[in-house]
Amino acid sequence: MGSIRASRADRRRIVLVVAASSLLFMTLGRVYGEDIGLKLQETPTTTHGWLFIGWLISGPPFLIAVLAWHERDRIRSRNRRTLTWVLGIWIGLSMFVLPAAVQGVTEQFETAAIVGAPLNAGWTWGILANVVGVGFSAVVVRVLQTSVEGRASGAQVDLTFRFLERAWLVLLLASLAFALYGDGSAPFNIGA
Repeated sequence: MGSIRASRADRRRIVLVVAASSLLFMTLGRVYGEDIGLKLQETPTTTHGWLFIGWLISGPPFLIAVLAWHERDRIRSRNRRTLTWVLGIWIGLSMFVLPAAVQGVTEQFETAAIVGAPLNAGWTWGILANVVGVGFSAVVVRVLQTSVEGRASGAQVDLTFRFLERAWLVLLLASLAFALYGDGSAPFNIGA
């Protein structure tokens, strides 16, 4: 009974942290996007660095959250709480770039678009990999459910999860390669 209660508390905590940090970072990105972009321009980072940072903001946190959820019984309660906060804030941070993806880079970053454009391109590649990963996972889980009579065994579910974990990781790495080494004609690439 305690683990069910803890599981509900973990779910509630991650949802609240993601919602609050998403709202905070989306507001910061919309209101102070240009100011933050101008400060970021002062750092010694190349266009490829901003592409990587944009991808890092949106790519890995979703897969890491899924992995942490699947392995939650192996993680101590205190570490699980810390991980929930870190992942929730990391996922929320990905919403900093969302206004640029929806309304346009120049609308959010204005004169700091030199930083905003590669951030947005990297972010978009990371999100695209996650959308494809979720879709692929849904198809694989549906195939597992329809191909097994009754309920799938724990070993079958675990094996399927391990396969999906690796496939999603390959998708993320491929999206990073496209973001960094695309020739500019690829979708979402800024031609850097």
